[in-house]
Amino acid sequence: MDLIQSIKNWAKSTRFFQFFDKIKPKSMPDSKPRDVQILPIATNTKVLRARSWSRLRFEIEYALERGTTSNGYVIEGDKTAIIDPPVESFMAIYLEALQQTINLKKLDYVILGHFSPNRVPTFKALLELAPQITFVCSLPGAADLRAAFPDTNLNILAMRGKETLDLGKGHVLKFLPIPSPRWPAGLCTYDVQTQILYTDKIFGAHICGDDVFDDNWESFKEDQRYYYNCLMAPHAIHVEAALEKISDLQVRMYAVGHGPLVRSSLMALTQAYADWSRAQKDREISVALLYASAYGNTATLAQAIALGLTKGGVAVQSINCEFATPEEIQTTIAQADGFLIGSPTIGGHAPTPIHTALGIVLKVGDNNKLAGVFGSYGWSGEAVEMIEGKLRDAGYRFGIETLKVKFKPDDVTLKYCEEVGTDFAQTLKKAKKVRVPQQAATPVEQAVGRIVGSVCVITAKQGDVSTGMLGSWVSQATFNPPGLTVAIAKERAIESLMYPGGKFALNILPEGNHLEYMKHFRKNFAPGEDRFANFTTTEADNGCTVLTDALAYVECSVEQRLECGDHWVVYATVDNGKLLKPDDVTAVNHRKTGTHY
Repeated sequence: MDLIQSIKNWAKSTRFFQFFDKIKPKSMPDSKPRDVQILPIATNTKVLRARSWSRLRFEIEYALERGTTSNGYVIEGDKTAIIDPPVESFMAIYLEALQQTINLKKLDYVILGHFSPNRVPTFKALLELAPQITFVCSLPGAADLRAAFPDTNLNILAMRGKETLDLGKGHVLKFLPIPSPRWPAGLCTYDVQTQILYTDKIFGAHICGDDVFDDNWESFKEDQRYYYNCLMAPHAIHVEAALEKISDLQVRMYAVGHGPLVRSSLMALTQAYADWSRAQKDREISVALLYASAYGNTATLAQAIALGLTKGGVAVQSINCEFATPEEIQTTIAQADGFLIGSPTIGGHAPTPIHTALGIVLKVGDNNKLAGVFGSYGWSGEAVEMIEGKLRDAGYRFGIETLKVKFKPDDVTLKYCEEVGTDFAQTLKKAKKVRVPQQAATPVEQAVGRIVGSVCVITAKQGDVSTGMLGSWVSQATFNPPGLTVAIAKERAIESLMYPGGKFALNILPEGNHLEYMKHFRKNFAPGEDRFANFTTTEADNGCTVLTDALAYVECSVEQRLECGDHWVVYATVDNGKLLKPDDVTAVNHRKTGTHY
């Protein structure tokens, strides 16, 4: 018996199985091979995690290149259901792993969290292996399935939102349609017994690793936020609607479509989605992103442009014209400050939904709105040129050069689309900017304005404990709210007072007498020694020490801290401040070397 087979037998005996694919992805010949993890996660419930350690191409949310998992699930009651079989690229290893898990001849249901054309080959393979299966999906999903299998009499259960499905052994499934422009067939599934919510695209993260659950979720919080920004931010209204639907459920785990299953960070991530979506909606300037997509290419372009718009600081309202009503399109256009229209070219023409949307835009007739046109094509691309011509004839101004992409977009094209979106947002913000009379700077703004890599004395107080240190690694970080970063060596006494929620004062020293302070605060202090005994001081509103010789001071609240090598980098917001010596110049320390202070 060879080593690999021995490992497989051991893994099966421990109820944990990994099926190793012997063929490496052609795109990364030296990467780990794709595999499938199978693990029980609840009563009669398993997860099948098809893993790719390299990024999947042509999807912008994979740009962090940390790999991904495509998570499918199996529930075995008296009847058996699988949830979310993966796309074609994972099909072979998934089906072999599935056969290791269940008897496909006894498979009853295939539940779809969304419909995607690149899943159709997997559906076909499942039908060949188990022709008795019934697909469970949303109403739009049912229409998509019938269009994908026009010559096949499929068994389909279309869920409107009130139906349940009893698998037996206590597994009663409830269904929550969660449509969005990107996934009109979106559907969440809730198992009453296990209290698991199968969320498909929501709450996921593109990261590949051995951790099945999010017990170490702090290590990939940035991946969760990046995933949201790429996929969910353009649909913030729909995300809020989905959150409202699931708020009444007793959920102990999110069984996501990608990445680790969410249990440890369930409450934190749910709140984060609500906060992020609210922030998107509250942006002052909005863009309507209208599109239709024949083969998914134009939708991918729209997704990349939406990411750029979001990064550019505007709210994005995505509209898939194939599923939106004329009233929805008209309302969105009327409320938006600018719009972009994306269309494929089919037989030399734009599809009917795009003609409808363009007609609504021209009917609204507000050519003060900034416009843009993009699309994909196979041979000629007349649809994009037609839309551009109609808008120019109507007097619309364009915020971007019209964008035409032939066939499927590659990585470079998607990055270009992202930058196009950001440029459109910046152009729109400039066009919408209202000039107001210049107002005098507030005392706080004047004080913050003197932070230029300055020599400062940082003072902090907690209860009866008060301390201070010399700091020159200080920089303004944000305008709104006003904020700054401070780098603090790990051995500094003040470090223990600089946690989120802590208060400190930043005393900005003037050129001239700063050398005295530098000499004093560079020396070693005895434990408990008063750092300010030789100086005249007063007290800030937050209780910290203010040096009366300072050029300016600001009072700060610590918001975050990040461990960076031998220092902590602290981000703080400015609560108060004052410019004490308007005519003085900020002191700056020029070090002779970058290896020490």
